[in-house]
Amino acid sequence: MSGGFVSTFIRRRLKMRKGSGQTGARFSPVMRVASLYISLLLWAFPVHAADTDKPAGKNCDLVAPPATAGERENHGITLRVYPRAKDVDARYNGCQVLFAPEGEKWTVAFLTEVINGDPVRVWSAYETDDEVLACRFKQGKLIRGNPDACPAAQFILLESLAPGCTRIVQDAVAKYGLGAPRPPECKYQ
Repeated sequence: MSGGFVSTFIRRRLKMRKGSGQTGARFSPVMRVASLYISLLLWAFPVHAADTDKPAGKNCDLVAPPATAGERENHGITLRVYPRAKDVDARYNGCQVLFAPEGEKWTVAFLTEVINGDPVRVWSAYETDDEVLACRFKQGKLIRGNPDACPAAQFILLESLAPGCTRIVQDAVAKYGLGAPRPPECKYQ
């Protein structure tokens, strides 16, 4: 129900009351119910918006990756992840941040909100589909949202390589080919 429709509805109801010889200040039972309904709708909208707002908490406001951030490589681009999945335990509350390079700076590609070590949702300023932002997870399972629109639960907390390992792996592949052994210190975790 749009604000224009609501305003038109109320004006028409008041004109009807005035035309009937009754004062516009008294509301009929229909107007009382309509007013209550409109109030509830207006109250509910901020709750929905807050449900898809940017998460708040530890690391949710980072603007650049710390030196200890992990690395992921995607189509030749080194992405940074903080904190690393191996460092998120049952006491962790906050965000895991995926950073992407943007010129000489970093941008936050997305945040994974974590509550008591459990990744519960993904948020991105670049996501325009509220259906995706509304996805909710608990203990590795989708509990709310469209399974066709939501990311796979097992991938919302990202594993990463130790800092510097992307370059080490790229150099090994350049030297030995695609079958190059991965150095033991460069495991996804």
